[in-house]
Amino acid sequence: MKEFKINLSKGEVLYTGSYICALSKTPASTPEQISLEAAAEKLAEELIMQQAMNREHQRQQEIAVNQFRQAREEIQRLTKENDRFRKAFHLFANMKTVRTAPELVIQRYSRYAKELLEGRGLEGDAE
Repeated sequence: MKEFKINLSKGEVLYTGSYICALSKTPASTPEQISLEAAAEKLAEELIMQQAMNREHQRQQEIAVNQFRQAREEIQRLTKENDRFRKAFHLFANMKTVRTAPELVIQRYSRYAKELLEGRGLEGDAE
């Protein structure tokens, strides 16, 4: 019969072979002989623990996928919003001005929009 050395998740080591099972509490300690039933119980506990860990990893992976999807949707939304603002800034920047009071305001915002488009408008806010 083959001999197996199984490292359990609690730090214990299970040795099996030729209908004899032994368990050591740590990898460095001397193994003590245990019954086949006790070995089967240890393996069953390990299997249950591994299944629980697998379920938790799967849950964490589903959460990460969902967060990634939400982030991608938010990036798409912000990109569209940025495009709308850029178009609005271009409209303001390209307006022809007349020297009446409302048009002066438009002219100032037009100049501010040009500065924003050139990347230098946020140092000092609009006039």
